[in-house]
Amino acid sequence: MADADGAERLLRHPVSVTLPGRDAGVMVAASVAGEPPSTRLAWIDWAGAAIVARLSCPPARPSRVRPVVATEVEVAQAGVEDRVLAIRAAPAVPAVQVVVAAEEQPEPVAVGSDGVALARLAPLQLVLAVDALDGRGEPVGRLDAAGIGSLRLAGGRITGRLGTGHGMAAGFGAGHRVAALEDAAFEAGYRPVLPSWVPEDLDRGEFRIESDVAYPAAPPAVVVAWGREPRRVLLRQAPGPLASPDAAQARTTPVAIGGATAQLTSRGRFATLVWEAGDLAFGIQVVGVDDPGEVAVRIARSM
Repeated sequence: MADADGAERLLRHPVSVTLPGRDAGVMVAASVAGEPPSTRLAWIDWAGAAIVARLSCPPARPSRVRPVVATEVEVAQAGVEDRVLAIRAAPAVPAVQVVVAAEEQPEPVAVGSDGVALARLAPLQLVLAVDALDGRGEPVGRLDAAGIGSLRLAGGRITGRLGTGHGMAAGFGAGHRVAALEDAAFEAGYRPVLPSWVPEDLDRGEFRIESDVAYPAAPPAVVVAWGREPRRVLLRQAPGPLASPDAAQARTTPVAIGGATAQLTSRGRFATLVWEAGDLAFGIQVVGVDDPGEVAVRIARSM
């Protein structure tokens, strides 16, 4: 029974890939569920036909420009001590390479159904990156360690941290400025979309080109501000889809922007609006104006 079919019967849902456990008789089963999608892991003890541990990784979406997402997972409960890297790859990626801080590197891992791959990690082994490989085994995209999430399940309690995915929270990061739209388009590799309306008396500043720290080879984001604190509008955009999507929460309100659904967060004189349209993802931050949510929506609808 220690196979994928047996795992599906026990878990009562499809299984994408399996990995023999570090301990005899224990197997790790991985699957994908939800929207935005999450990788689910279950540790199965076949001696007792029992599921001894299960959890879901943070939602994430691999894509052409960000072809790998991953979460490092450690389990210490019910007699199981294990550490694996749960990986999902874009559809055109047949294998992945885990890069560790050691002279000898692990073998590439084949990608299974739903783009899922599992790699076992040695205790205290430091993961530096995960490379997406093409059919010839050549790297075609890298997820840096900064973008790898971390989860630990011990005694029924889950702790961890999110990786630095491609969130659209408006704000300045590492990068450099250019003055002209044409220069920004040349450096980013795409032409930024600008609104036809912003509040009066807010002058546009220079464009800022910001690389994605989780995906060094991905096209950069372009950030531009109108005005400055305490009264400012900030627009950030980058090729989508978002690798770590901003899922709707109780404090957000869905808003129609063209044919897309944006998520609006507004409180006091501060608001953010996040959405995807076409090949780009957008984030708007509005500070220091009356009805900042309405202002953010009007700006977005003018783009």
